[in-house]
Amino acid sequence: MIILYTSPGCGPCVATKRALDRAGLAYEERAGADWPEEVERLAVIAGARQGPLVAAGDQVWSGFRADLIAGLEKLCAC
Repeated sequence: MIILYTSPGCGPCVATKRALDRAGLAYEERAGADWPEEVERLAVIAGARQGPLVAAGDQVWSGFRADLIAGLEKLCAC
């Protein structure tokens, strides 16, 4: 399951959602402000500097990462 923690007006969040949609990958979008403890925990793991925070299985990252989304696409293309 892919969980995307976003915030309003976040350009990288929009880009990430578009890339996931283009790849045909299902995800759950959550407003980061509604999940502060989870966002804080994941931000430490990811070394987050910008939104969104993405949790996909054992992978966690922040920001728009087309390379990591492409990796998910390959995993899900089995």
